[in-house]
Amino acid sequence: MSVYCPSRERSYHDSTPSSPLSPLLPSNIPQWLRPSRTRGVILSKSRLKFLMVGVGCVMMGWMVTSSLDSSNNDNFADIDHTYHPSPGNVLNDPSGFGTGLNKPELPAGVIGDSLPEDQPEDLSFDLEKSPTISGALAELHSAVKDKLHSLNPYHRPQLAQAIGKAANATATQQTQPTNTAAILPGEHVLDGLSEEERLGARTRIGKCTILFYGNSAWERAIRTHERHDREHGYRLHILRQQLLDDVWSKPAYILSLLLRELAKPESERLEWLLWVDADTVLLNPHIPIDVFLPPPDSEFEDIHLVYSNDWNGLNNGVFPVRVNQWAVNLFSAIVSYRHYRPTDELVFRDQSAMDNLLHHPTFSPHIVQAPQRWFNAYQGEHNETLAPFQLRRGDFLVHFAGIPNREERMIHWLNRAEQHLDDWEVPLKSTSYPQEARDFWAEQSSLRKAKKEEAASKRLKVQELIVKVEQRLEDYGERLGPDHREAIEKQKEDLKNLVNDGERSNDLDAITELASKLEEATQPLVSAIADAQKVMLNSAHEAIFGGEKDLLEGGFGKGGGEDQDLQSISSKVKILKDLVMVPQEQWNRHDILVASDALTEARAKWKSKVDAAEAERQRAEEERRKKAKEFIELQAQLQAEADSNKASVAGTEKSEPVSAAPDTTGSP
Repeated sequence: MSVYCPSRERSYHDSTPSSPLSPLLPSNIPQWLRPSRTRGVILSKSRLKFLMVGVGCVMMGWMVTSSLDSSNNDNFADIDHTYHPSPGNVLNDPSGFGTGLNKPELPAGVIGDSLPEDQPEDLSFDLEKSPTISGALAELHSAVKDKLHSLNPYHRPQLAQAIGKAANATATQQTQPTNTAAILPGEHVLDGLSEEERLGARTRIGKCTILFYGNSAWERAIRTHERHDREHGYRLHILRQQLLDDVWSKPAYILSLLLRELAKPESERLEWLLWVDADTVLLNPHIPIDVFLPPPDSEFEDIHLVYSNDWNGLNNGVFPVRVNQWAVNLFSAIVSYRHYRPTDELVFRDQSAMDNLLHHPTFSPHIVQAPQRWFNAYQGEHNETLAPFQLRRGDFLVHFAGIPNREERMIHWLNRAEQHLDDWEVPLKSTSYPQEARDFWAEQSSLRKAKKEEAASKRLKVQELIVKVEQRLEDYGERLGPDHREAIEKQKEDLKNLVNDGERSNDLDAITELASKLEEATQPLVSAIADAQKVMLNSAHEAIFGGEKDLLEGGFGKGGGEDQDLQSISSKVKILKDLVMVPQEQWNRHDILVASDALTEARAKWKSKVDAAEAERQRAEEERRKKAKEFIELQAQLQAEADSNKASVAGTEKSEPVSAAPDTTGSP
């Protein structure tokens, strides 16, 4: 129950409030057995009459039963072969009813004849004895006694009584119905099918509930299921004693039923169990449980539990669960929840534990939330004013979850249900359930398709993230400490395993969570990358500026553009610019380093060429200067010689007389 939460000191009111049974009214006693006025006589007329009637009945019964035994000729005709509704006997046609197949000869051993000491002593009665009239009277006596005991909700027949009844049956043991469920002490199992109807039939769905400390209203609520069970062949399991403290008997009982069913052969076990709280009143027995279950042989074979919510979240008052290993794991976890998570606050006890576990990635992919009104509706009266969660005419049942004066409200709806009114017991095809179910599962199919597409897109982005992280670790991992690098590797492997897990690869919440953890773990790596990129950016800028300077000095584009080395520098500068102009989070360190090295190499090649040209120019200039110097020196020498010659001629002229005019036509 989700609203009403009694304390642990009080009894389990969500199951059944305690109240005494209704007393027998004196008006119901026959007139001749009613007490008359007190008289002083010890043996009054009425007492003597009562005593004589009792003695007469005892004597008559003794005479009749003592005269009848198995040796009389009143035996029924021998039934040599009686049909046994076991898996090994199958009717070939209707005419074969009542005729059993020949029993196969089984070898001694596990499935053959057992040793005498292996036979239980308390079941040593003769299973093949002929039916007798005395046995019929004994069976009649047991039936009357059981009927009287059934009026007491606290009585349960003992195993020995059941065995004695089987031993004195009018028919042989082969004709007795086989109860495939080994019931617990304090458990009642009510089969919706009669003995004849169970022949060859398989019960696919069962129901279960808990009812102890119950009063007449709660017992009446359970009886509203009887017609539903008969109409659809459901088996109802009722636990009438407490297994665990407080409300934890509920998940423990469901777990025991699941384990009991899984212990059977697959052909005999139930496929689904419908849990119903005892405070539910079934209003329309024409609604089969199948209408609320996933369509068979569909994409929803992985849905193992259908639940509904109310304003407090999960309401586990009514829900169907598939009988399989998944359900065993779930209810094992619920039963053990408070022991393994003692600090968790469980506001609604077992319901809160179940709610928390259904959100766990192990269980969440295999559940689906159905409309509350389907099988967990709350009371309401008029369709035009009803909320979506409230009951409408023709609906399956009404649930009185945690409401005040619950018993009074239950009696009101019990009176209505027990009238079997046509406007409430509507045939399935005349209700909205079939169309609602088709629309619901079609919507779930569309949601699944959209979720798969979204998950595929998310997986693609996550795979890109993983590749990016791996690349960054390869490029900058040496800048991280061992702890940071190990944490990143762990989160990366967890995310990669989730994406590659076929069962959980569509879990968007889990993928998003792990992707966030990976991004959080890579924060130290991001900081190291930012520092490294600053250094790399400065280096790239120096290379670009140097290249552009070389192009400018080389006159690239101004008549010097045909130089191959300058063209190479120009292309390398463009490549490096393109790499560093993108956002830094998209930088590829390897490509940038390669482009920087290529530009540096091209510049070095051009530099060597320029340096060689400059050296040649300087050598030529030096040679020119040397020749000019030699020429100047030669010219100076010639001038000096000329001056010397001129001086010597002048001295000769002074020492000799002038005889004639000087000859100006000679050599200089």
